[in-house]
Amino acid sequence: MRKIILILFFAVFALSDELFVPSLGLKYDESKAQLGKRIFFDKRISPNGTVSCESCHNLYWDFSGTVRTKVHENAINPPSIINAAHNYLYTISGNIRSLKDQIQIALLSYKQLGSSEDLIISALNKTSDYRAAFKEIYDDSINTNNIVDVLEHFIKAVYTADSPFDRYLLGNKNALSDEQKEGFEIFNKIGCSACHNGVNLGANLRHQTDFHRHMTSDEGQDIKSELFRVPPLRNIGRTAPYLHDGSIVLLKDVIERVAKIQLARSLSQDELDKLYKFLMSLSGERPRILK
Repeated sequence: MRKIILILFFAVFALSDELFVPSLGLKYDESKAQLGKRIFFDKRISPNGTVSCESCHNLYWDFSGTVRTKVHENAINPPSIINAAHNYLYTISGNIRSLKDQIQIALLSYKQLGSSEDLIISALNKTSDYRAAFKEIYDDSINTNNIVDVLEHFIKAVYTADSPFDRYLLGNKNALSDEQKEGFEIFNKIGCSACHNGVNLGANLRHQTDFHRHMTSDEGQDIKSELFRVPPLRNIGRTAPYLHDGSIVLLKDVIERVAKIQLARSLSQDELDKLYKFLMSLSGERPRILK
């Protein structure tokens, strides 16, 4: 088994230049995305009418797609929804592989919006604008499937492109500074790219970690001994606090801790600084739908 792991490990580095994909976005329907945006910001779909999806996944005041503080004690640090449509795995445990399923869980989970299908449908049906908008797009009435569908198209529209790293992958070798290029080399050399790869540099696989204990999933199950989803790194410079429990505020601190625990490596100050500068190159432009 150890031999197989080593072979895979070296294969990853042999293919390191092919592990990353520029963020070019996904196809989405503009009308559905705009309608989904309205619902995403609408507090009337929550049980007490005081919170919306945007309350935990902020898209304007700091353009992070998450929040700076935990919503519940011992709860999961809300992940960013920016570029989330590119994820292969969803939720802290990575048990969800469909964006539609993840949206429905987020609407109904007591640790997230905590609403119900009947409440959301009723709230939207009370507004003539919503009734007209859904009628224009769909043949049937406002229902759960259509609500989830428009929210999915909105999330597909919330992606960041044209980051320095994207431009570098597309052939502009001057898009990264010399220190960022060295940081990228370190990122590959010490093994970060074995887990953080693909278009989102993560959210592709699950791993074991000693970072957290006594946490619960979206469904309320104890996940103390479960595998955790590898988090995506796009826009990581904007999405503090870090880790699943939001226990680390500074990006350099989390880089140092992950390297020590996951890679058994103590980083030099030079390595830490260059890795940090490389990760900052993963921040892209504000999505058009939010402008």
